[in-house]
Amino acid sequence: MMKSLILGLVLTGALSNVALAEDYPTRDIDLVVPFAPGGAVDVTSRLIAATANTFLQGAEIVVSNRAGGGGVIGQSFVAGADPDGYTVLAMTSSVVTNPQLKGAPYKVSDYTPVAAYNLDPEVLVVPANSPFKTAQDLIAAARQAPLNMDVAGIATSHHMAGIALSNATGAKFSYLPAKGFGEQLQAMVGGHVDCGLWAMGEALSHAKSGSIRILAVASDVHDESMPEIPTFEEAGLGIPIWATFRGWAVPADTPEPVVTFLSDLMKKVFEDATYQQKMKEGGYEPTYRGAADFQKIITSYAEQTSTIIEENKMGK
Repeated sequence: MMKSLILGLVLTGALSNVALAEDYPTRDIDLVVPFAPGGAVDVTSRLIAATANTFLQGAEIVVSNRAGGGGVIGQSFVAGADPDGYTVLAMTSSVVTNPQLKGAPYKVSDYTPVAAYNLDPEVLVVPANSPFKTAQDLIAAARQAPLNMDVAGIATSHHMAGIALSNATGAKFSYLPAKGFGEQLQAMVGGHVDCGLWAMGEALSHAKSGSIRILAVASDVHDESMPEIPTFEEAGLGIPIWATFRGWAVPADTPEPVVTFLSDLMKKVFEDATYQQKMKEGGYEPTYRGAADFQKIITSYAEQTSTIIEENKMGK
């Protein structure tokens, strides 16, 4: 009798999930951007929503900004939302580090990854007239005496990537936090720093113009527009991948058919030619990594950053 009851409950749940997937979505989906309007996450989220809406019928994805606390307010809102597929988080790398750095009241496991739409790998950059022609030249010098490294703030992903690079190679760096990218660019172009760790999206146009040089990229693939740049692994830097990621996530326990629907929707967006063009025009390399691959990226990033945060006593 008990076995029959349990089997009945399991079948009922499975059938409910199938029905939900067939009907979903029946109302608008709230895409929560945990940052203010106008930034990279907001701009790309609105482009994705507009493209995705061309594939939906009877419902739309509506972007809402819930900014504050370095993303914590919006991220916490989604973590506590009903796991029904109608609240989606515009997820960034800060979801991983905010619990340790800012005491955010959620865990990474409170979310189910849907898909990644942009991976912005770290790049090792130097001024155009730098004496360092390769990454190994720079590392060799930094093993002898500390080099000044330009980073976008202390305890940022860029700063932690610098620490990871130091740990992996034995190089020594003095980290110089900038107030914004404009200050970083000025210091680099002016030759006031020895090197920097930037996002590829920030560095690419300046490398193409010749105002800086990129020595290596922390990715598992070469950049299509500058394929001559070696990966960190090829350059012997000991870090295979270090990338800021952007994607979608939903509250944990969201039914798998709904997660699959949203992941497939993101893939349709990725394959849209107009979307690809607009992303590239904005300086964002369009990417698609499904739920399983996105989870691997998140897990790897969490493992890398958590150790650095603990060992360097960062955050709360």
